[in-house]
Amino acid sequence: MNRSLLQFLSFFLSLLFLAGCMLSPSAGVAPSVTPTQAAPTGTVAAAATATPTSLPGQVVRIQNEATGLYLYADSGQAALGNLPASDLRSQWSVQDYQGSQRIQNLATGKYLAIEHLQPYVEVISIQSDWMSPRWGFETDPSTQTVVIRNVWHNWQILYVKDGTLGYDRVDAQDPSARWTLISIGGETLSTATPAAAFTLPAPAEPENVQGAVVPWDEYEAEAGQTNGTILQPDRTFGTFAAESSGRSAVQLAGLGQYVQFTSLNQANSIVVRYIIPDSEDGKGLDATLSLYVNGGFRQKLSLTSRYSWSYGGEEYTLNTPAAGGAHHFYDETRALVGDIPAGATVKLQIDAEDTAEYYVVDLIDLEQVAAPKAMPAGFLSITDFGAVPNDGKDDGAAIRRCILQAQAQHTGVWIPEGVFESVGSPFEVSNVAIQGAGMWYSTLHGKYARFNCTGDNCRFADFAILGETIARDDKSPENGFNGGAGSGSRLENIWVEHTKVGYWVGPGTTNGLVIINSRFRDLYADGVNFCNGTSNSLVENSHFRNTGDDAIASWSPQGSPVNTGNVFRFNTIQVPWRANCLAIYGGEDNRIENNYCADVVTYPGILIAQQFNSNPFGGQTIVANNTLVRAGGPMFNEKHGALKIWADQGDITGLQITNLTIQDSTFSGIEIQGSHAVHDLTLDGVRVLDSGAEGIFLHSDLSGEASLAHVVVSGSAKSAVLNNAPKNKFQLTLGDGNEGW
Repeated sequence: MNRSLLQFLSFFLSLLFLAGCMLSPSAGVAPSVTPTQAAPTGTVAAAATATPTSLPGQVVRIQNEATGLYLYADSGQAALGNLPASDLRSQWSVQDYQGSQRIQNLATGKYLAIEHLQPYVEVISIQSDWMSPRWGFETDPSTQTVVIRNVWHNWQILYVKDGTLGYDRVDAQDPSARWTLISIGGETLSTATPAAAFTLPAPAEPENVQGAVVPWDEYEAEAGQTNGTILQPDRTFGTFAAESSGRSAVQLAGLGQYVQFTSLNQANSIVVRYIIPDSEDGKGLDATLSLYVNGGFRQKLSLTSRYSWSYGGEEYTLNTPAAGGAHHFYDETRALVGDIPAGATVKLQIDAEDTAEYYVVDLIDLEQVAAPKAMPAGFLSITDFGAVPNDGKDDGAAIRRCILQAQAQHTGVWIPEGVFESVGSPFEVSNVAIQGAGMWYSTLHGKYARFNCTGDNCRFADFAILGETIARDDKSPENGFNGGAGSGSRLENIWVEHTKVGYWVGPGTTNGLVIINSRFRDLYADGVNFCNGTSNSLVENSHFRNTGDDAIASWSPQGSPVNTGNVFRFNTIQVPWRANCLAIYGGEDNRIENNYCADVVTYPGILIAQQFNSNPFGGQTIVANNTLVRAGGPMFNEKHGALKIWADQGDITGLQITNLTIQDSTFSGIEIQGSHAVHDLTLDGVRVLDSGAEGIFLHSDLSGEASLAHVVVSGSAKSAVLNNAPKNKFQLTLGDGNEGW
C-alpha cells in the first residue's frame, strides 16, 4: 500500500454542492442493486488490454476492505470483482479537480459518478461543471483505509452490500464502506501545500454603522401618495403583504391608479419592486407600467412575472401553478430614466397600454448612477473577439476567446456597455480580471451568464449578471459565480439577479475571497454561501433582497476542510423569501457583524446551527452589532425565533452575541433549541422589543450553559421568558443589567 498516496489524499476531503432545498436536503437514497453483468466473485475472463490514453493523476486499484474485491468498469456501471492487476478496467486515475477528486477509468476514459441517481454507480462521460463525479477521501490513519464520499450528495458514500456496490447514507466505520487505494506504478504524490495566511482588510465603514452604505434612496409604496389600495400589514405565509418590505405595499388595479413619491435627492435611475399576475402555465406574463416625473410622462417600465411566482407552499419552489400554495411573488425591474431633480414627483401609473390585471408596488429605489467607466489600459475587449452588444445573439464563444487570450497575456477582460448573451456554457476563469463599465451599463445575460473560478486570482468588477433561472433545480449549477476561489479573488460592484445562487463558493480551496459593494437580488436560493472549507473570506457592504435561501451563509460540511475566519459585516438584507438573512453552520472563528436584516418571511433572521452534517463549532463564533427587524417566521411546522441557536446534530460551543437589537419579531425574539449541548454561550447587550410571542424561548431539550447580561426584554406579546430547559441539564447564569424579565 502506498502510504504517501494516503497521506496526500487525507488533505482532500469531500465537498458538497447544495442538493435539494438548503433547509431540508433530500436524502436521495439510491438502493444497492447488482449492476448488469457484474461479477462479484471470481476472476472476470475478458480483460481489457488496450493501451490507455495518458491520464493525469495517480493510477490506483480500489479494493473494498470487507470483501477484498476490486472496483472495475463494466458497461457503463461500476462493479466489483477479482480482476488481475493488469486489467485496465480495474485501474483508475485519481485526479485533483477544484479541491476534490475525479476518478477516471483507464480502460474506458469515463468517470465514476452518480449523476442520474441510478440504483447503481455510473461510469460515464461527464461535463466539467458536474458535481456528481467529484469525490472526497476521508482517511483513517489507524487502518490506512479511506471513505469515498460524493461531493454533490455528501451524505452518500460508496459501500458494498451482499457483494454488490451501492451508494447510500451508511456507517462510515463499517468495513463495507472502507476502501484501500493501491498504487500501480505511478509517481509518488507530494503532500498538499497549506493555504497561505490571509489578513482581512480593515472595515470600510465606522464601527457604529449597521447595514450597507448604499448610493440610492429607498421609498416604501405605502408611505407614498396613492389612489390605489394599501395592503394592510400581514405575516401570513402566501399573502402579498407577508413578502413585502415593511409587510405592506400598494395594489393598483384600474386605469389611472397610481402611487407617487417625492425624490429626496437627484437621481437618474429607478428600481421598482413589484408583482404582476402569473400565467396559467407558469411561464409568466409581460406588461408595462408608466413612469411620470413632475407630472410628465417619462417612459414605460417593462415588467414580467417570468422570474417570480413559485408554488407548492412553504416546502417547495415549483413552477407549476396547479400545485397551489403560491408564494415568491415579487420581482424587480431597473432602468436608467434620465434626470430626476431633487424634490421631483415620481409617479407609477396604470395607463391604457398597461395591461396587467393588477400591479403591486412594494418600493422603489432612486439612484444617481455615475457615468460609465473607461477600459483600463492593456485590457482586451470582448468586442475585439466578435462579441456584439444588444443583438440578442450568443456571445459566449467570443468572450471565452477573450478570456483565454487575456490569461495568456497576463492582462484583463473588458466588458463594454451593452447586453451580451451567454447561452452555451459557463466561463472558466483563473488568474484574470473581468471588468465592466459599471453594473448599470455592462451586462451578461442568459442561462449561462455565469463564471466558474477554477484557480487563484479570479477578479470581477463593475458589471451585472442577469440570468434566466425560472425554477430551483439543485442538479443545475445556475449560479452567477461557482467554485472555490483559490487565493486573491475578489468581487466588487457586481449585480447578480435571476440566477439560483449569487456565489456558491466551493468546492475547491478558498482563502481570502473578498465580496464587496455588490447587489444580489431575486434569486432562487442563496445570495452568497461560503462552503467547503472557505476561510478568511469576507462579504462586506453588500445588499441582498428577495433571496430564496440564506442571503449570506457559512456552511462547513463534514468531509471538507473546516470553514475558518470568515466575516459577514456591514450588509443589508431585505425580505429573504426562504431561509435566513445570515447563518453559520459549523466551523471555527466565524463572525457576523454590523448587519441589518428586515422582513424574513419563513425562518430566523440570524441562525447559528449545528445542522446539515456540518463540522463542529470551534474557537469563538461572534455575532456583534446587528439589528433584526420583523424577523423569524413559520417553516417546517416550527415558529422560528428572530435569533435562533440550534444544536440539532451536535454541540455548539464558544458563541458570543453582543449589541443585538431584535425589533418586532414574528414569534420569539431569541430561541435556543437542540438535542445536543450549548456550551460557553454569552449574550450581552441584547434588546428584544415587541416580539410576537416570547421575548426569550428556551426549549425543553436544552443542555449546557449560558450567561446573560444587559439583556432587555419589553413589549412581548406573551411572556418575557419561557424557560422550559431542565434545570439539572441547562445552567443559566444571570449577570448585571438584565431588565424586563
